[in-house]
Amino acid sequence: MAATRAFIVRPFGTKDGIDFDRVERELIAPALQKAGIEGRTTGEITRQGNIREDMFRLLVLSDLVIADVSIYNANVFYELGIRHGLRDQHTLLIRAEGTKDKYPFDLQTDRYGSYDAANPAAALPGFAAALRATLSSTIKDSPVFQLLPRLVPHDRAALMVVPFDFQEDVAVARRAARAGDLRLFAEEVRGLEWGSGGLRVVGDAQFQIKAFGGARETFEGLRELDPVDLQANYRLGTVYQKLAGSAVGPGAKLDYLTRSEQAIQRVLDRTMPPTDHVETPAEAAERRFNRAEGHSLLGSNAKTRWIDDWSAAATDARRTAALRSPRLADSIQHYLDGFAEDLDSFYPAVNALAMLTIQITLAKALPDVWAESFDDTEAALADLKASERRAGRIAATLQLALGNDDKVVRDGEQPNTWRDVSRADLLFLTSDRPAQVGAAYRKALANARPLEVDSVRRNVLICRDLAVLSANADAALREMGPQMDGAPPTPARVILFTGHMLDAPGRPGNEARFPATPEAVAEARRLIMEAVKNELGEAGGVAVGIAGGACGGDILFHEVCETLNVPTRLFLALPEAQFQEESVNRGGLEWVTRYQQLCQSIPPRILADSSELPRWLREKKDYDIWKRNNLWMLFNALAEGARSLTLIALNNRDVDPDGAGGTAHLIGVAASKGFKIVELDARRLLHVGRP
Repeated sequence: MAATRAFIVRPFGTKDGIDFDRVERELIAPALQKAGIEGRTTGEITRQGNIREDMFRLLVLSDLVIADVSIYNANVFYELGIRHGLRDQHTLLIRAEGTKDKYPFDLQTDRYGSYDAANPAAALPGFAAALRATLSSTIKDSPVFQLLPRLVPHDRAALMVVPFDFQEDVAVARRAARAGDLRLFAEEVRGLEWGSGGLRVVGDAQFQIKAFGGARETFEGLRELDPVDLQANYRLGTVYQKLAGSAVGPGAKLDYLTRSEQAIQRVLDRTMPPTDHVETPAEAAERRFNRAEGHSLLGSNAKTRWIDDWSAAATDARRTAALRSPRLADSIQHYLDGFAEDLDSFYPAVNALAMLTIQITLAKALPDVWAESFDDTEAALADLKASERRAGRIAATLQLALGNDDKVVRDGEQPNTWRDVSRADLLFLTSDRPAQVGAAYRKALANARPLEVDSVRRNVLICRDLAVLSANADAALREMGPQMDGAPPTPARVILFTGHMLDAPGRPGNEARFPATPEAVAEARRLIMEAVKNELGEAGGVAVGIAGGACGGDILFHEVCETLNVPTRLFLALPEAQFQEESVNRGGLEWVTRYQQLCQSIPPRILADSSELPRWLREKKDYDIWKRNNLWMLFNALAEGARSLTLIALNNRDVDPDGAGGTAHLIGVAASKGFKIVELDARRLLHVGRP
């Protein structure tokens, strides 16, 4: 389960013949570990301060609470009552079989998982299934919320404080468009107390820099916790739509569009007008905005399907195919539905007007094609006139809503890019002065982000390709910069390398991995050279190689790639001088010189200023700078956007790893994610040069 955190409510020690510590050790903990869920009890809360404050917060924030109600324990029932009073679902009750205490009256109707106190582990399969069922359920399991249906669950975000320094780290990665770093952060916050809040911060940053592959993983992780999560589904509606644009093959594109529409439908289902209470004006405005955005995304998906219907046709047949496609009307209706939900939403109104304008222009140019869907010419003409009146009303409404584009921005008021863009769009659709249209887009897009420019460009390109408002389209496109013909080619393969450092002087012979001998170095170079050549021989070749800078395998990999004209990226866990001390100096002057030359030729990326983890990450168990470095390199390799990733690993399986974040760790991570692994047998380095 992605980013899932559990809180265990139970007695401690042995009471009434039940060893509750053993129950957690043999039943609860293994089930949580198998499901990838972090778990803790009040006994593990060691921070200074009021333990009740931590306990209250965890009872609200935890994605899952497991409560053992085998005996009458005041603390257990007190904490369970708090959970039931603040959260409506995802609470699992368990009991030992044959206990003397009866089911508490107020909980007699609830379902329980049971276990044998003499053999808790025997219940593990059933308990693991109950965990999954509880987390995936959308049914209220709190008797408080079952009996008081108008009661609203406590907002977890009010207590989930995302550390400020974490937000700063995300902002740095976002500004530098470091998609790999953002994927690392998304991985690291999983299981932390504030993990789901951290995922939201990361997901929004990924979305802003158009790192849609990573954003998909992040928001899908949030949706695993809550299938109807409004933000996750709203973002996924757009993310799947964007991924459809770069999907290879019609089947993959159709799959993404379908997933997009399913996510959007969840947003619309979640934002239906309430029937059990009266909304505040702010709640109603937010709901209408979300519904308008949802319908707009459906309109955009219909537009994508419509474009597919005519874009492959010959140039002289495109207009006919576009007018005949039923998806043109579908797109218009979805945009109109969005505008009807919220008359202050410019996006659906502008797009409805754009699609209507295209429909009207094509219908006038191709009257016989337009009339095909009607019983007679009069009906066709009447419908066209109705569309013209509808377009006129939308244009007039937009003119009033958008106001004067010469309005002076007051002190403290932020420029509204979308409002400015909508003014330019309206002018594009209604003006016969191309120079004025170009000037409007020049002003509107001065501070726009790439995602915003791409959204604006889409409608203009459609008009250009269908010869609608051609002069305005040419003027607008000149202000948007060059447009690539299709998506940039996807690199075929990225190679990530990991391998042993040279053995430190004095390392015992029975623990040797990479002897510091010319023969061992030459053999390692030969093995790496052969592996890289094999990857180059695969279809599409190799786009780039990624590795650290340690003496031994890392430096050899960079040198081999240089010989084979494969560009590489140099990733260092620590600043150059500190990394040299940790991982290079043991090789002697020759390797120090090679390392320094490498740093001069390939400016390195630095993970951290010191080996100490960031403050926001220090509570993560069994984690250090070297494990972090492995994940950092892996996610940055994925961020290169290649179709496939190969890990080349120079590894001696017979010798235990020196540390938690070494070669074996990265091999394990890559294997768990299904990447291709080429493992080079480092045991060969121990025997070369011997008689």
